[in-house]
Amino acid sequence: MNKNVIYVGLDVDDTQYHGAAFDQRTGETISFKCRPTLKGLVRQLEKLKASFNDCHLIVCYEASYIGFCLQRDLTEAGYRCDVIAPGSIPRKGGSKSVKTDRCIFWLIPITHSGKSRSPVLA
Repeated sequence: MNKNVIYVGLDVDDTQYHGAAFDQRTGETISFKCRPTLKGLVRQLEKLKASFNDCHLIVCYEASYIGFCLQRDLTEAGYRCDVIAPGSIPRKGGSKSVKTDRCIFWLIPITHSGKSRSPVLA
């Protein structure tokens, strides 16, 4: 039996990580917040895995000042993590772009479509 894929979008911030998980089978979404540490994030990801039976998590976040550090740490911890280029995230045309925590919901369709491949690091 194939594992259910849960897509997790992250908004990486100095004070808190904001996340949203999307179950492609049921359409269910779960939002979460955690401390901006690998330990805090992994704890939340483990809670998500427990919430969704027999699932595989795919995590993504918008490229930012932290670069690929979080991506490397999550990969080392056993999670697939993609880094999304800011230019590939759809924005409303004609309006001034204001960053909010709702941006994490824009990351999920990009990851789900397979257009979020992280570059291979040397």
